[in-house]
Amino acid sequence: MKLEFKSVELEDKELIDSYSFKYGDDSCQHSFVSMYGHFGKYGDSYCEKDGWLYLNRSGLNTEEKKICLCPMGDFSDEEGYRRAIENLLEDAASEGKRLVFETATKAAKERIEELLPGVFRFEYSRDWAEYVYTRNKLVNLPGSHMSKRRYQYKSFYRKYEGRVRIEAISPKDIEDILAFQRKWMSQRMAEGDNPQLLEENEAIIRELGAFERLSLQGIVIYVDEAIAGYAFGAPLSEECFDVLVEKGDRNIDNIYRVLKRELPAALEKYARFNWEEDVGDAGLRQIKLDYYPDILMDKYRAEEIG
Repeated sequence: MKLEFKSVELEDKELIDSYSFKYGDDSCQHSFVSMYGHFGKYGDSYCEKDGWLYLNRSGLNTEEKKICLCPMGDFSDEEGYRRAIENLLEDAASEGKRLVFETATKAAKERIEELLPGVFRFEYSRDWAEYVYTRNKLVNLPGSHMSKRRYQYKSFYRKYEGRVRIEAISPKDIEDILAFQRKWMSQRMAEGDNPQLLEENEAIIRELGAFERLSLQGIVIYVDEAIAGYAFGAPLSEECFDVLVEKGDRNIDNIYRVLKRELPAALEKYARFNWEEDVGDAGLRQIKLDYYPDILMDKYRAEEIG
């Protein structure tokens, strides 16, 4: 079977969300906003057929391999799920390629192993794990092990008492946030070339440019009426929120600690917050571990054997 894929575009958000909210396992890799924002890197395209959504990371395809995300649909329909994977295997074979699933969750890995044993080889990397926290933990910072985080958070407000203003991001703020982002990038790039930051910056600009259409939610923090930091993201499901971006002025003490608390504080609807992967960055990993994740979402690469 040859599947017909089309590039992910803004008007596809409702359709893709209808699958990812139900069947995306709360993984940030299934976020429509990430697909749209990082289109230049992944080139995501999709095909909907017979109640299943197929996603191809066409920007990562090679001459030998077709790179996809695991299909999304009613996982209780085991025969339907088996057939969905077989459709992707046939589609890749029609191009003379082997099928690869990137960033499969543990749940997806177990489904595939049960339904198609011996068809895929699985590879695990700690760098791909996603960090998920309860809102209660991030807002209340409970327990003795979080005492340092509470102290840093309170220190910010002691130092800047009467000088702080926090607002929900609205369209009127976008130009100011973009100006802050340009300044932030200029400072970081002056420290050395960083291709990953450049790609992230392109995604941020693309996402902020479609803030309302993407249904993004976030906060902007002002100190002395100047932007000190901002954070935004989008829901992965009715209960889980994907924190896509946090940027702060490093001259403002503890600004990142405050962003990490104030964003979930402002979003009462969501019970869990996904801080995404650390991609093997030792400093980023330590920051995420400092908050003691409630879930460390393991992910795998599944490559067709043969």
